[in-house]
Amino acid sequence: MTKKNGKQLRTLPRVKESAHEIWLAGLGAFALAGEEGGKLFRELVKKGEGLEKVNKARIGKLVDRAETLRGDARHAIAKVGNPLEAGMTGAMHRIGMPTRKEIADLSRRVEELTRVVGKSKAASRARARRPRRAAKVGAA
Repeated sequence: MTKKNGKQLRTLPRVKESAHEIWLAGLGAFALAGEEGGKLFRELVKKGEGLEKVNKARIGKLVDRAETLRGDARHAIAKVGNPLEAGMTGAMHRIGMPTRKEIADLSRRVEELTRVVGKSKAASRARARRPRRAAKVGAA
């Protein structure tokens, strides 16, 4: 056993030295991270700003393209829809069906006539309530 204890006593300073070196390496890494961390953060922010500019430009181009496509689609729909609508209107007239615009015009006219008739009835009632004057006798 004395041999083992002797060996252990001789390796103990090496283990302490290695542990101390590991501890110092950890402290060094911590210090370096503190120093370099600020630099790294600023560099990451700078790269992020550059990437944001590039992506905004790309997105802007995509939005512009989408707006162009939307306009083209509207134009194509109008180009197809107008003749189709005209054909439908013609077919509806041939079978005697009024269009939405004609129905709206007729509704407006009916409302106007209803107002006029209402005013006329009110005026007739007011005249009927007034006492009539007696005819003058002997007037020549």
